[in-house]
Amino acid sequence: SLDYALALMQEAHSAGARPLLFGNKYNVDRGGQIQVDVAAAKDAAVRAEGQAMESSSLMDAVKFAISSEEAAVDGQGVEAVSPDGKRSSISKAIDSMKSWFGQDRPKGSKGVLRPSLKGTKGIKQVLKEGDLHLRPAQELQDSESAVTCICFGQERLHKGYLLLATASKDGTVVVYRCYRTEMEIAMLADQDFSSTAGDPLETPPADQSKVAVHSRLVGHARAITSLFFTLLEDQLVTTSIDKSVRFWSVDSGEMLKVFTDSSPVPVATFLPFNPQVFVAANSNAVLRLVHVANGTVLQKLKVETEVRALKFDDTGLFLLAGTKSGSIHVLEAADSSTLKFKFKVNLARGGVTCITFVPAAHGQPPCLLVNTSDCSATIIDCTYGQGVLTNLTVRHRCRVAHELLPLKNCYSPSSQGWMISGSENKEIHIYGLGKEYKMHYLKYHQVPVVAVAVNLQDTMLASADSLGRVVLWRRLDFSHIPD
Repeated sequence: SLDYALALMQEAHSAGARPLLFGNKYNVDRGGQIQVDVAAAKDAAVRAEGQAMESSSLMDAVKFAISSEEAAVDGQGVEAVSPDGKRSSISKAIDSMKSWFGQDRPKGSKGVLRPSLKGTKGIKQVLKEGDLHLRPAQELQDSESAVTCICFGQERLHKGYLLLATASKDGTVVVYRCYRTEMEIAMLADQDFSSTAGDPLETPPADQSKVAVHSRLVGHARAITSLFFTLLEDQLVTTSIDKSVRFWSVDSGEMLKVFTDSSPVPVATFLPFNPQVFVAANSNAVLRLVHVANGTVLQKLKVETEVRALKFDDTGLFLLAGTKSGSIHVLEAADSSTLKFKFKVNLARGGVTCITFVPAAHGQPPCLLVNTSDCSATIIDCTYGQGVLTNLTVRHRCRVAHELLPLKNCYSPSSQGWMISGSENKEIHIYGLGKEYKMHYLKYHQVPVVAVAVNLQDTMLASADSLGRVVLWRRLDFSHIPD
């Protein structure tokens, strides 16, 4: 029970440990009711100087613990040791778990992404100082209609491949299978993929292209504004200018459900604590909470102007809503079907087109990466008190060519962390979140880069442009080539 877990957590805190309170969402994900006061549980974890998280997979808790341990070590510059000067058993256990899940990275490793392709001696000889070792590995193009948004999915389901969904201005969605390299498969170590063993799709195409069309989703009449996978990743959700939110089968491409609105829908997202409910914004500045099963509108919330970006923080309690006027509204998920306005921050003169949430790491607080159409990509620190989000403050602004298009950004956790953004000057902007604040550029596209995404394994960057071209970037490894 929660009471028993809280008592154990206090004992752990008293013994000098940093507790992790894990909420099992298995039953909730399958339609069950939440049995505890989530806010009270998170507050208790904060008071015990610990963390709280929810998932239906214990593996997520292990990975969370690993990343938290790495952040603590990076922030302190020391390693946990016992009184006799030896490495503590906790540090050894963390190292062991890293090897199980393929997350043991060389200390001091720098650069963007984890290397996933072997480089050649010839390439190494022509490298310039400061080269990120990122190279285009594949190009995809289904039409010349601008790609508006992209996202990766099903990374934990298949050993041989992951999915990349791409949505376009003409209303079509193409889902690709992107086959893993030998280096990527080696990183997966002993993860269990027995449920998909023997699947013929695990074998790459005979033409060695490493990419194949998985499915096509046809039904939208106008531009798609956002897309994302459902919790189980067997369905995709899309929103569109055609005033609809649609659910699709990822494998068959079949349209499963359509929810219509009175005006265009710029963005939607699921409530983390109730995946049967999604929140959708329309161009009349109304947020609607809708139940997936029956289409019931559980709540309508009027905001001052159209919301164009939505993102929950990692507590799952606070929703960041970026608006057409350049402000960010902070809303609290008061329960499993209600949002409550908390506060607003005026950020920019241009409209918000994308918000990415970055958890606390490397001694830095949690932050937001925000694109606005006044030629800015901004890093915004999130301040919490007793588990409650209380303020948003600008850490740094980066100049990115952005005035007209709905540009997107994403995050790579490599090294000290990187913000990666599209731009209207044809370049991909890559900005280090460490103390250097140095901007890097990838030049390859011939037209504006609208959307970018990094996969969960942090081995692949996808970039998509206004003429429908999608480029898959990988980092080259030269460790096998002597200096």
